[in-house]
Amino acid sequence: MFVGQEIEGEELEVVSGISEYARRVREWRVEFGWPIRRVGSRYILERDEPDAAKAELWRTLNTIRRSGESARDKMLALFRALPIGQPVSTAQLRYVADNKDMRRVRELRTEYGWRIMTRNTGMPQLRPDQYVLVDAEPMEAHDRHIDNDTIVKVLARDKNRCQKCGWHPNDRITGDPRQYIELHHINWHSEGGANDLDNLATLCNVHHRKVHNLKLDAASFKDWVHNSD
Repeated sequence: MFVGQEIEGEELEVVSGISEYARRVREWRVEFGWPIRRVGSRYILERDEPDAAKAELWRTLNTIRRSGESARDKMLALFRALPIGQPVSTAQLRYVADNKDMRRVRELRTEYGWRIMTRNTGMPQLRPDQYVLVDAEPMEAHDRHIDNDTIVKVLARDKNRCQKCGWHPNDRITGDPRQYIELHHINWHSEGGANDLDNLATLCNVHHRKVHNLKLDAASFKDWVHNSD
């Protein structure tokens, strides 16, 4: 009846006949997607239709939370349940994993090879509390075990750009297969190449795959990077 207008909590208590009206309002907002904003002791229904996407997300979160899987598997399930490239918040990950700590996200990336990006590891446009799964498949085993400090240093040195084409995450557009930056071992890790600053270079996902398909050694890689083809 009063879309866009402030309603006192006491009025909600009277019409509902219960003292737990605040919890019910939260259910309408979180579970059913109604855009209800709280201002002190007052509530405002901002428009007369629910957000179906938010309601569906809540159902997804709760299905995963009740799944009985490990905390790490629940986090991975949430990443994979959402469209590739959609940010996932720390709060959402903690919710599905029963408030377990966030080291499990790092394990997914470093031990299991899932391409999960943060603002410090390839997607600077993200908020500090956001993570993004950028590929439906995990990376090759030999590209997984690079510590975060080294990742940050390589990205800073290479200015977060593909060393082949110059692409930057801020250049991302719909339809372009280049969607994220990865670290490539110049001397391949599978052949003894180290996870250190001098042996790593930034490439967009397209050119990283191309390097692996071409099976370029260190000398060939350096020539290829500076070649215009």
